[in-house]
Amino acid sequence: MTPTAPASVLGIGGSMRPGSTSQTLLRRALRTLAADGHPVRLLDLRELQLPFCNGDKREPWPHFPDVAVLREAVRTADGIILSGAEYHGGINGALKNAIDLLDFEHAEGKVFGAIVALGGRSNSNALNDLRITARWLRAWMVPGQVAVPQGRTALNGGVPVDPDLYDRIDDLARSVARAAGALRTTTGGIPLARG
Repeated sequence: MTPTAPASVLGIGGSMRPGSTSQTLLRRALRTLAADGHPVRLLDLRELQLPFCNGDKREPWPHFPDVAVLREAVRTADGIILSGAEYHGGINGALKNAIDLLDFEHAEGKVFGAIVALGGRSNSNALNDLRITARWLRAWMVPGQVAVPQGRTALNGGVPVDPDLYDRIDDLARSVARAAGALRTTTGGIPLARG
């Protein structure tokens, strides 16, 4: 049996806040996968110029070339880790808008994972938003997920206050890479059946 190439994983960081906890944890996830031999890439939405989605997910947005960058990065990745903040009980707008600029041709059959930092107590609202959105894009979401309560105080000098947090991030990252590699192998890159 011919060995397959390691799954490539894209991280999309959706928080706009400087020193963002979710961005820091996403970078940790990608470093872990890179150390494991996976090709990784980070798209930090703070560095992209994206328009507000107008509902036409095939609009080429010629005046916003970063739309094509986003779409191609998702299309060519085997797995995607979404990372953002929960605001008012849902996923932050910048991350949702970026996802809304995607269509089936970019995300169908991909494996997704999610990291969310919350301002208050832990819940799954934003994570559930991301799960539903991934499903509507005909993508797969790994069972594991990471919610970080009290996000602004969860890190001390970039190091988690909770000693288990890095383990949870590493587990999520590896779960995305494993599932993406397995799905790529079993589907052979063929789009999944619609039903």
